[in-house]
Amino acid sequence: MARSRITEGELENMRLSYDIPASVILRAPGQKECADDPPEGFVVIYKLAMQQGLRVPMHHFFREVLKDWNFAPCWITPNGWRQMVASYLLWGFSEAGENLTSREIESLYRPC
Repeated sequence: MARSRITEGELENMRLSYDIPASVILRAPGQKECADDPPEGFVVIYKLAMQQGLRVPMHHFFREVLKDWNFAPCWITPNGWRQMVASYLLWGFSEAGENLTSREIESLYRPC
């Protein structure tokens, strides 16, 4: 597996670009760390997911989807994040009258 090459400077640029609060700890993986096994208390979020609309702290809707599917954020592809963010936004502009739930997302984009 390829190791991350992100630098502390790039992490700080991400913090500024995506309005990540100072209370959220950003850190580059260590020499022997892999994305599939983050240290306890940490999660892996790919930069591409941030580019597709994921934000931290995570909106309650996206936390609900991850919890219902028993998924980690890095298990959803960047395109998957783009689709979920777009669905959430479009649902808000519709006249559905109810909040979008993970059930609707699952009916559109069934996780494997």
